[in-house]
Amino acid sequence: MKRIVGLIVFGGLMLGFANAQVEKPAKTGAAAPFVFSIDKEKVYADEFERQYLKNINLKEDAVTSKDIRNYLDLYIKFKLKVQDAKDAGLDTATAYVQELQMYRDQLARNYLYDRSVTDALVKEAYDRMQSEVKVSHILILCAPDASDADQKKALDKIENIHRMLMRNPTALNFGDIARTESDDVGTKSAGGDLGWMTALQVVYEFENQAYNTPVGGISPVFKTEFGYHILMVNDKRANRGDIKVNHILVRVMNKDESSDTEARKKIDEIMANINSGKETFENMARTYSEDYNSRYNGGAMDYINVTQFVGDVDRQYWADQAFSLKKDGDITAPFRTNYGWHLLQRVNLRPLRSFEDKEMRSILKMDVQKNQRSHISVDSLVVKIKKENGFKLNNVAVDAVIQYLDSNFMNGKFDESAMPEMHKVTKMEGKKKTTTEFNLRKMEVFKLGEDSYSVADLFTNFTYNTKPISGTKRDGVERILNGWIDKTCVEYQNDHLEEKSVEFRDIYQEYKEGILMFNRMQQLVWDRANNDTVGLKAFFAQHQSEYNWSNRFDIGVYFCNDAKMMKTVAKQVKKGISSDSLRRQHTKQNILDFSYRSGKFELSDTFLFAPSPILKMLFADLSAEKPKYNKPGIYQIGQVGADYVVVKVNAYLPAAPKNLDETRGPVASKYQEQLEREWIESLRNRYAVTVNESAMQAIEAKLVNKK
Repeated sequence: MKRIVGLIVFGGLMLGFANAQVEKPAKTGAAAPFVFSIDKEKVYADEFERQYLKNINLKEDAVTSKDIRNYLDLYIKFKLKVQDAKDAGLDTATAYVQELQMYRDQLARNYLYDRSVTDALVKEAYDRMQSEVKVSHILILCAPDASDADQKKALDKIENIHRMLMRNPTALNFGDIARTESDDVGTKSAGGDLGWMTALQVVYEFENQAYNTPVGGISPVFKTEFGYHILMVNDKRANRGDIKVNHILVRVMNKDESSDTEARKKIDEIMANINSGKETFENMARTYSEDYNSRYNGGAMDYINVTQFVGDVDRQYWADQAFSLKKDGDITAPFRTNYGWHLLQRVNLRPLRSFEDKEMRSILKMDVQKNQRSHISVDSLVVKIKKENGFKLNNVAVDAVIQYLDSNFMNGKFDESAMPEMHKVTKMEGKKKTTTEFNLRKMEVFKLGEDSYSVADLFTNFTYNTKPISGTKRDGVERILNGWIDKTCVEYQNDHLEEKSVEFRDIYQEYKEGILMFNRMQQLVWDRANNDTVGLKAFFAQHQSEYNWSNRFDIGVYFCNDAKMMKTVAKQVKKGISSDSLRRQHTKQNILDFSYRSGKFELSDTFLFAPSPILKMLFADLSAEKPKYNKPGIYQIGQVGADYVVVKVNAYLPAAPKNLDETRGPVASKYQEQLEREWIESLRNRYAVTVNESAMQAIEAKLVNKK
């Protein structure tokens, strides 16, 4: 059965929106001078200056006229490529349109929050993360759409529990009542103990109570989407940061006593080998650990903290053992959890990062927007959208709809066919009563900007609701109506983002043009360089003198664990035993005992053997007047770094020209450069490019010598 704590921890609304400011656009286009034009398409000063400044660091780079002119040349080339892509019809290609829509949807999410509210929520979360709180809780389950009677029953029960606790508010009493009364089957046997937590790990309502209740205190009754809760704060401490450890686990099967004894004996032997210096923690983990997620990395694990295991007290105890280590390299004594026997070695302790750290703030923003907090920011944005766009609600239409709704609506089975076509509205004008008849479905429910939304639209939203309505008909209508209005406001903002946000418009334009240019480059340069075999061969023939091998050795290099293995391997290589056979034989005990590399190597390839000077040994005398070098044969080099090395020299290969297959990658890259130059030249001949010198001089006067 799934544990309720899992829902509490991960049950937040997953909107996944990032955060950004929705702003009013500045005047652009005709309000600014153009810098250059390509035929009739103009690029204005604000765009050019913005793009230029994005590519330099004004704090470090002095700006010169030459820099600006060089960038002008680059930007003209970019715009030529974009225009060519449009003229080739790439901006209407199905794949491009679909990709662009996906990107716009993702980008738009960054602009559908109120930044000021989100920033405050991010700061609140960070401030709370300075500490960790240890909590227990009692839950009485109650579904969000439960009937009024069921909600009252659950509320009465937990309020009665709360009164009992307040008469005797001790941790012992809280634990006893949790064991008998809580509906959280995952924690009730442990007295409701969730262990340690911090901000952004549980649903927002729960987090608020955890941080607003003093140590030793009991919260008031509060509600989440899972039901009614009471929590007790058992302790509070400073955030200890994240810790990186190496791990060895010896599992205990089914809590069997003999299995436990055998596992304890094995972990003690592993510990003894490490303490004696006979073996390293890493080797012991690779050989014996039964944590298969870390075993093959020598026990290495990612950074962890205690609070990431909210609700799993056993794993929090495991993490606490790691934090008990005083310095890097220290190893715990063997300790037991429900998983088995463990050893942990501290690798690094990383404190909580500063709020000024950009990556930290970015992570916090994403987490905030996955949490229920996102509703607060969206709600604030909706209020602004209504105010800015003249939102008006027609209560006459709402009242008209409510009077015609029947039990089908209350049961989540709205039947539009049961609604009348016409609706009569009666008004008193002085002493005279007038009646006007309206088409019900055409009546306006609300207006936003220039858009009007009708009763017919409201009926469509009614059909989406398939759950019984709790409360009155008006309660049900208002819940559906308010949800629809909120959704419509966000959609309205999304549809008008290019008008409302300069930042969004500029980023979106950059992406549109960047993808167009990329796709055209793919067609005319990259794919052609890869597929035009005749052209590539002709290019290589013209530039063959630029592609040469220097002196090389064709060798096999064998890295051995000790001198004894080196001597054995030298004999085996001489007998012609294959490298793979040698590897299988000499890695039976430890995979790191033996390895090999083979190929044709120049002196510049020494990085393949870093920090070994093996190639330098082979090439040592090549600079002499009469070069001397190792003849084909098998050489025991001896110890090089941590390895004992055998080298089999197959041949010495003097400097010689490369053939195309030996240097296809670099040649193709150079061929691409030539194709791009030819493409740009053809574009300059096809399109009329005009530079506005007065605009360029104004930009130079503004930016040159600024640092």
